[in-house]
Amino acid sequence: MAAGFRGNISVVILNYDRPDTTAKSVECVQQSNGDFVREIIVVDNGSPEASVDALEKAIDGAARLIRVGTNRYFGEGNNIGVEEAEADFILLLNNDAFVEPDCIPELVKTMQQTPGVAAVGPMFLYPNGSVQEVGGIALTSGDVTQIGKGAIWGPDHYTEQYAVDYCSAACLLMRRADFMAVGGFSFRWEPAYYEDVDLCLSLAQRFGSVLVNPRARVVHMESLTTGDPRMRLETQVDINKRVFMEKWGEFLRRRQDLLSLDGVGAPPAGAESPKLSGVSGHAVRDAGLRRRPDGINTAVVFSPYELVPGGGERYIFEVASALNEALGSDNVRMGSTHRYSALRLRQMSDAFGVSAAGGFCTVEQLKDAPPDLTVVMGNEVVPPIAGYGRRYNVYMCQFPFGAADEYIRSNMASIPTFDEIWVNSNFTRRYVNGHLRLLGVPAPKIRVISPPSTLPAALDAPDWRDRTTVLTVGRFFKGGHNKRQDVAIDIVRTLQEQFGRSVKLQMVGALHANAQSRDRFNELVQLAQGLDCEFFPNASRERLLDLYSHAAVLIHAAGFGVDRYAYPERLEHFGIVPVEAASRGAIPVVYGEAGPAEVLELLECPTTFRSVREAAAKIDGLFADPDRAAALSTQLVKRSEMFSSEAFRSRVYEALAAVL
Repeated sequence: MAAGFRGNISVVILNYDRPDTTAKSVECVQQSNGDFVREIIVVDNGSPEASVDALEKAIDGAARLIRVGTNRYFGEGNNIGVEEAEADFILLLNNDAFVEPDCIPELVKTMQQTPGVAAVGPMFLYPNGSVQEVGGIALTSGDVTQIGKGAIWGPDHYTEQYAVDYCSAACLLMRRADFMAVGGFSFRWEPAYYEDVDLCLSLAQRFGSVLVNPRARVVHMESLTTGDPRMRLETQVDINKRVFMEKWGEFLRRRQDLLSLDGVGAPPAGAESPKLSGVSGHAVRDAGLRRRPDGINTAVVFSPYELVPGGGERYIFEVASALNEALGSDNVRMGSTHRYSALRLRQMSDAFGVSAAGGFCTVEQLKDAPPDLTVVMGNEVVPPIAGYGRRYNVYMCQFPFGAADEYIRSNMASIPTFDEIWVNSNFTRRYVNGHLRLLGVPAPKIRVISPPSTLPAALDAPDWRDRTTVLTVGRFFKGGHNKRQDVAIDIVRTLQEQFGRSVKLQMVGALHANAQSRDRFNELVQLAQGLDCEFFPNASRERLLDLYSHAAVLIHAAGFGVDRYAYPERLEHFGIVPVEAASRGAIPVVYGEAGPAEVLELLECPTTFRSVREAAAKIDGLFADPDRAAALSTQLVKRSEMFSSEAFRSRVYEALAAVL
């Protein structure tokens, strides 16, 4: 009956500082009936070393232990585990979920006997034996309903399997190939919540129904990890609900009238799934160079930071994509201090519309198998690692931010290992050169290579005269060089109260997977009360392109009010977002210091400001003279081409050709 499943399931269990429950979860899998499990993989998500050692001792060879070395959160931790899996089927299992002996055989039976099933989950029970969840439904409000939760019925009330929108990823069986095809768990949900709903809906759109089998049972210690007060996830549900509705809201609304008890999870006729906006995530942009630079056959592009969408990340992913063209993607890898999955690299490449690197490597792997070329990114005057390239090494310094004396001393010896330093603007170049002089270190050649900043041409963008919205784009975080979305709110409020012009403000940005970023986001939501303001946290690339194309004005206030001589690190050092806006016809109104001031001078755009009232007056003037504004919009689209990906690739190739 289940021949295709015999020894063909990889169980992936994620651990974070819970060696006791993880060991119990492994033991329960071992005690399952049947011989369906080929291997158990435990992914440790950055637990303290003593805790990992205790876990390794507790599982005593019963599972393969992968030490990630840092917390990659639920989604990415599982992505790493699935990529390690050797079987054709994967069972995602929480370390606080304990399968009963017949659970896995029952899940297999559903997968084997039911045509068109993409994934199947069990009934979850509380430790006292009452029903916790028997699948779930996503509502048009974005809320999710856990079937059976809080009901008066006991487990035996549920006897037949049925289709649902989602089953919790605390225990979920599916084909490994299907998981990989939909891109696994997206970074958009980090650190937690809604990732399993998104995964199941994506699987249902591509491969078939998601079913729950109540005869498969799991005892689940609910929220054992996400309830940890150290993670401060109180507001994360509401934030991810916004992200979920941005992606799936229209789909859920269209199918509302077509729902039936027989096929809750099936996409009915007329209820289309989310579409891409005509932009291929893997499109390789055209450029002049097609031959491999002499002496360069392999390359690693290294970043020590979290891989979430941002300007610096776009810079390094565009570098990797440019090298893909010259060397072939199999010869180009992304590097970081701790491991990421290839799925994450693909997600990031999709977010920027570039081709993905062929693989990933850690610092240790970089040392053991050095490439011909390394390109290393950092935020200090000294690089985070040495240049390990056998032929050439480039340090991409975003800006020489302050660093501890010990860090400077420890890494100063790495500077001579680099042949060039690439910076994003003349503003940054001056400070990098000055800091190196202060350290008394001979500087390698410093080359300005402006980041790629334009977006693909919009085929259906409205004329500027038909645009009415004001946009801000930037990560939500506090301190340092934060994007000062609060100033944008003040500008729009001033525009309304002092100039009598009401506009819709749309705020887009990525959230870091930490409490400080969530606090900043919620603070801005409160500040915007009383305005017509819409927030788009962790928006998709398609949504961002659409918002740019329909925006009249972009407000970019990073660095507002900062003394450029006392705190240059708090200013914007280039200004990718204003160029992105210009390339889609939105007029950037930016704080007139540092990188953005350079950019707008090159774009011949007279819309810098020094005060909130000056910014409001300039925006009011644009709306008051739409013909002049429309002409400026057209000019900006054309002039922004100097910052295109094609121009960037040419600069990269010229730099390599000059030295090789």
